[in-house]
Amino acid sequence: MRVTDRLNSRLSEVTIPFIVLHGSADVVTDPSVSRALYDAAKSKDKTIKIYDGMLHSLLFGEPDENVAMVRNDILAWLNERTGGAADRRNC
Repeated sequence: MRVTDRLNSRLSEVTIPFIVLHGSADVVTDPSVSRALYDAAKSKDKTIKIYDGMLHSLLFGEPDENVAMVRNDILAWLNERTGGAADRRNC
């Protein structure tokens, strides 16, 4: 069994907080795959963000303002769950 098949078969076991980030213009992985991952996971604390017009590598190769937006979203998500620890570490 391929690794992705094993992961997909166990998504319903995911209960930890997680975030899924995806670019709508991604030609490597279809954004619907990320949506399916999000939908299948049983976590009560899960977030999905699809960035309009962005490609596969959200933090590299995108305009600076896009990279900053994704980075800020990641830090905000982490800070909501850690009481601001990500800010205190200057990530």
